[in-house]
Amino acid sequence: MVATLKEAVDLMCKAHPESRQGMASELGMTIDQFNNRLHRKCNSLFFTVDDLQRMEDITGTAFLAEYFANRRGLTLVDIAAVESVDKVDLFDIEMQSNAAAGELAIAKKEAAADGVIDRKEMKLLTRMFQTKMRHQIHGFLGFLALYGAGVSEHSVDLFMASRKAEVAGVQLEAQEV
Repeated sequence: MVATLKEAVDLMCKAHPESRQGMASELGMTIDQFNNRLHRKCNSLFFTVDDLQRMEDITGTAFLAEYFANRRGLTLVDIAAVESVDKVDLFDIEMQSNAAAGELAIAKKEAAADGVIDRKEMKLLTRMFQTKMRHQIHGFLGFLALYGAGVSEHSVDLFMASRKAEVAGVQLEAQEV
């Protein structure tokens, strides 16, 4: 889960074959200019939205999109990737979904062992839940695409939004599908 723009930039740089140096070069900056923008030093402004989008395009990642989705409590699902799914791919997606569900169940059990779920555990559980749901939705859309439901034509409306709930006097953010 990408929590800050700086984290998104760091992840995009790690995804670049030449790391931060290569990213700076592709943006037409020196490494010092790039670092000054990243760390907002020497009266430098942070990267523009165009710069951030270009970084995402250069690396072929979705870290910027994930950051903006997380800002609003939304979860990204790659719809384009389900267009060419076959039964073997669908099985692999289902296995990923099942593995994520198992990891979440284990983490929930461990978090509840002391009778209290703290903020750190809540963040971990929320991230794991989002991963599970991402795989599950991806599998569902792949299933529909496999059997000609036309997912690319947006025949299925799906969204995942954040809802706040208060449990035992503690405000939690729950994900709703």
